[in-house]
Amino acid sequence: MDQVIQRYERYSAEGNRAIVFVTNDGDEAAAAVFRMALLPALNHFGFPYRVAEGAGLAQAVGLGQAAAIVLAHDGVVASLTEESWRSIVSAAESGVGVVSFDGRLWRADPEVQRFFGAVGGMLETLVEAVCISEQDHYITDMQHPGHTHKLLRPVEASLPERTVCGVVILARNEAGETLAAAISGRESGDGRLGGRRTALYVSPALWLRQHFGHASGLDDLLWRMLVWAARKPFATLMMPPFVVCRVDDAIGSYDRFDYVRVLNEFNWIPNIGLFVDDIDDETAKRIKFYDDRGLAEFSAHSFHELGEPYPDQIYLQHDGQEYAFAKLKDHFERLDRFYERVGIAPSRTVNIHYDELGLHSLPFLLSRNQTFMMGLIPAGVRWYASSYSWEPYPYGHQGFNYGPLDPDHRFWNAVAHHLGSYKTPDTGMGVGEFLGGCTPFNGENDKADIGRAIERGVAALKLGVSSGFFGTLMTHEQRIMALAPDEWRTIIEGIHRGLEGWTLLYRTYDEISQYCKDKARTRIALADYDASADRLSVRLEGTVEHGISYHLYRDEGEQVAIELVQAAPFAGQLLCVAPASDADD
Repeated sequence: MDQVIQRYERYSAEGNRAIVFVTNDGDEAAAAVFRMALLPALNHFGFPYRVAEGAGLAQAVGLGQAAAIVLAHDGVVASLTEESWRSIVSAAESGVGVVSFDGRLWRADPEVQRFFGAVGGMLETLVEAVCISEQDHYITDMQHPGHTHKLLRPVEASLPERTVCGVVILARNEAGETLAAAISGRESGDGRLGGRRTALYVSPALWLRQHFGHASGLDDLLWRMLVWAARKPFATLMMPPFVVCRVDDAIGSYDRFDYVRVLNEFNWIPNIGLFVDDIDDETAKRIKFYDDRGLAEFSAHSFHELGEPYPDQIYLQHDGQEYAFAKLKDHFERLDRFYERVGIAPSRTVNIHYDELGLHSLPFLLSRNQTFMMGLIPAGVRWYASSYSWEPYPYGHQGFNYGPLDPDHRFWNAVAHHLGSYKTPDTGMGVGEFLGGCTPFNGENDKADIGRAIERGVAALKLGVSSGFFGTLMTHEQRIMALAPDEWRTIIEGIHRGLEGWTLLYRTYDEISQYCKDKARTRIALADYDASADRLSVRLEGTVEHGISYHLYRDEGEQVAIELVQAAPFAGQLLCVAPASDADD
């Protein structure tokens, strides 16, 4: 598969460890919610799945040979025939997990409602907020207990009058009524010893941007419900939990980049965007010191800005006009001389001032093998232009996306920045600029607000990782300059402490950019477990230039253990076979 994954395309996977999503295509509006809200997430998360029409479910071959069965949208449960429902129950009794994303479960038979943990009837209603339960569970481990997620617009829901014994409440509404639940087959109270079950009693329209959206704080609830319920061993092509640091507008503050030393102490390898005309010889030596040791990456941000009314941009004029060829030739020759003077090669991922990337600059970047960007806006436009029409993969979210850049797909974008909204015109840099409003820089605060800076940094990183992207700790050097050295260290150490308990992989931006490119062109085409050999076979399909990892999940009690299994570069197909049991067992 030498192509990029498409957000709305169905990529059917074979094998007994794929998840079956059941839809009712006769209900076009409800089925469209599956296509718009869930399908892009399945492709982004790298789940092995296939889609089955509910009308023919009873005749579906191998329904019991699946990792899980998912009732994929509103009204699908009520549309099932009794024979189809019995086939689901039979599969569950054989160990297949079952998940409901049907917000109209109130229309289903009481027997079906009880199967998903609800007794005494269900109430049709609208939900305006999702409040995370205080109960511990794998599904909500990435959430803050008691946190309330306010929705932009209400969504449909079916509220159970009561829940059966053994149900773990995952989320409630503001009135304390149950919105999501997990049911262990052996603890359900109904006598069955089958697969796990989870139920979101809320419509999956929750993940449409007009209601709440993706990469907004509840994506982990979606993918962890599926992973927990799936029969193990199970595999996905989720993004590893990468984190990276980005610093813009850099001239070498803090005694010539001494702030990098503090970042390094806590495992960060920052990508630093330089005002190249403001780098003196002594600062250049420190740049080379950090670059030679792999402690930082550097690229040309702009020529300069400090003290000027307008930035001296490299790749696109700040008013959005393209530079002429001769002007760009001069710009890149200046950059070549700069890198030669400093004695480094720039990062392949270009850190651009205001993210303003001119189309005319692309040939110059290509010839220098700088083909990755970290932009919040598309190529060829100025920062202050409206970018509402830009719909990058996978969700159309300007802060969280990765994929080829139009019009030249030899260039790729990879960004994971907590905007607080889908579009930059609504938020500017948002929460993702973790020092924003937390220092005296530009009159943003009368003092250093250390606690708020820590909170914003931790939130930005956790959102990126929990949403299946990567975490980015991003700021501008001017804000670091406004802090005393001990304040800077306290903030970075505080962020480190705020991430305790999270498994994170600290990487360079170049490494993450390349990984995103490989991931966006690869899927799981087969996931099959051979019980006699206790081995899971995973067939990857796509193009991988530098290597990729798939997540191998195993149940450990009510928790789920994860192992990253490395796969070598390939083009076409690659069959990976791994022991299903932990080698230490």
